[in-house]
Amino acid sequence: MRITLALALAACTVTAAGWGQQPISEPNLRNLLVKLSSSKDQERAQAFETLRSNPANLESPDVQAELINLLDRENRYLDSQLEEAQKKGYPDEGDNEGYAEYCSDLLATVDSFADWNDPRQACILADAAYNDGSAFAAKVVNHSKTTMPCLLRKSQSPISMDRAAIIPVLAETLAKAKDTIDPAMTGAAKRVILRALQDTDEAVRAFTVVALGSYGDQDMIPALKEVAATDPSPESQGHSIRKSAAEAILEIQKRAGQQ
Repeated sequence: MRITLALALAACTVTAAGWGQQPISEPNLRNLLVKLSSSKDQERAQAFETLRSNPANLESPDVQAELINLLDRENRYLDSQLEEAQKKGYPDEGDNEGYAEYCSDLLATVDSFADWNDPRQACILADAAYNDGSAFAAKVVNHSKTTMPCLLRKSQSPISMDRAAIIPVLAETLAKAKDTIDPAMTGAAKRVILRALQDTDEAVRAFTVVALGSYGDQDMIPALKEVAATDPSPESQGHSIRKSAAEAILEIQKRAGQQ
């Protein structure tokens, strides 16, 4: 789960070039699959662009498997970059729009053939960078049986940006699929959300409060009342987490027919 801002913190800019629709010979195909594991961002991206330039390549089980593995590695790479950036206080890393575009294209490509019912593939997809509320996030929510364990694990990330991005998706999943989720997992998800309201990171608290305004049940109102009364973040330009919590309570009550 991460947002566009998270993508911008990746290390290198990659320019993804078009490669036409030329068929790839078996030796060249194998060479491209090897390059997907390159330590160089640009080499990985160019190999990926070459492979996806011809839709026939994506029908190969070997290509599909390697692209899934590539997305898994990029997820881990981005996490490592975010963790390092967090230690440095998120300094300006410059223009990394190329890498963000590459990651977005890779995710869309893998999604086009991946099996969401396969736990490993579903977790790799759910771990990628995407916006909550997006069409892709809706897929994560709609496949809760395979993605919920991944969301719970990701919500424990030491990276605050990860937590801020994934907990809203977790809250939406809980709201829309709670009748199909194992009760133990439902309880675990609620505990994660309640802890997020007291997270040390202001962004995590803010995103969680907003998510509860959209998806929260009445059992979240007591915790939101505490946030509305005690959250330490200062008001900025008329906005604050306390005010957002009060608004979230009203939204929950409206959904419950209490107003």
